[in-house]
Amino acid sequence: MRSSFYNIFLVILAIGCFDDPQLIKLDCKAGAVKDCHWDEINSETPIGNCKLGTQKCTLSGWGECIGARGPSDEVCDGIDNNCNGQIDEIYPEQRQLCGFIENVNYGVGICSPGVMSCINGALYCDGHVGPTEEQCDGLDNNCDGSTDEGIANSTAIVCYEGPNGTMAIGECRAGVRYCTNGGFDGPCDGQILPDEERCDDLDNDCDGEVDEGFDNRGVDLVFIIDISSSFDQEINSMIQGIAPLLDDPITSTFRFGLVVVGTAGNGEIRPPYQYTRMISDFVAADEFLDILESSRTIQSSGVEPTIDAMFWTMSLYPFTWSPGSQKVIITMTDEIAQTSIGKSCTEISIMAQDNRYELFVFALPDHHNSFLNCVQGDRDRLYTPVTDSDTVFRQIRTIFDDLCVGR
Repeated sequence: MRSSFYNIFLVILAIGCFDDPQLIKLDCKAGAVKDCHWDEINSETPIGNCKLGTQKCTLSGWGECIGARGPSDEVCDGIDNNCNGQIDEIYPEQRQLCGFIENVNYGVGICSPGVMSCINGALYCDGHVGPTEEQCDGLDNNCDGSTDEGIANSTAIVCYEGPNGTMAIGECRAGVRYCTNGGFDGPCDGQILPDEERCDDLDNDCDGEVDEGFDNRGVDLVFIIDISSSFDQEINSMIQGIAPLLDDPITSTFRFGLVVVGTAGNGEIRPPYQYTRMISDFVAADEFLDILESSRTIQSSGVEPTIDAMFWTMSLYPFTWSPGSQKVIITMTDEIAQTSIGKSCTEISIMAQDNRYELFVFALPDHHNSFLNCVQGDRDRLYTPVTDSDTVFRQIRTIFDDLCVGR
């Protein structure tokens, strides 16, 4: 009550101070506070980043709207700046290309610029692909216009298709696959896989052993001997050189057969095959010497088709080759390689390889080249007939050693 009287007193006192007193009606109660809008015309409910401010009543009426915030241009910041209920739906950098690297030819290979995107309130260069180290994938990774070129240290990968545990054992070696058609799916070039063991001082089957199984294996050996008169002295030395080998322990598992070439009839015209003859199927060493001696009495002619004799020994003559033995043919002549049926040394060599025959030839040095293709181009399989039986013995013994016999 005292306060009300005090206020009335002040008003009366104030009126008394002016010569022409007037009563002023205020819009608000002094000190009152209310919410206010950032836009005096529009008064939508604030959403997003927009908010109302506050106004305070003074003696002059409602004061300035303090703290109100209206819509602004949308930017990428995770806030609804324009107060439309959407966040970061548009921003100044939208759809701008980005990520460019100097001296990179975009549009070539895999290289392409990115596009500015707003993700979680932050700008992000989305989709940019720059050059990378070239790799085998059928793509131009370094964007230089070429595909899968010059992939340093990786243009090929090591490969091996043999059984486990055989790589780098014996003759077995890994190979490489080169990058082709965007991948390493081509053949394994250069690999060496396990093969059937051969008598060559190598571990062909890659089991850690060399030439195993050969030393206990028998040998079926056919001598093809030229019985023409021009070869008389050499025949004698050949027989004398062969004879001591027949008593050698090395030939204990051998069987011997004989074919002669240059046989003659009684002057009649004969088919080509009658100029050669199978004298004996395989016999033991102790029987073979008598057969060799008897061959000296066979009448001879001047036709020596040695190529045909090798061919018929492998295909026509009924030799009883043992399945598990080494098949060896040694031809001895003083003439060049001859044929009456059109066979060639190359055909003979292929036939021998396909059927696993080992061929050796004794011929005069001037005739070696005519027989070279018969022995797979291997000059170590060519020998020179001599009249010294000791030399013949050593020559044939060398052949036996090369056959892995007695190792």
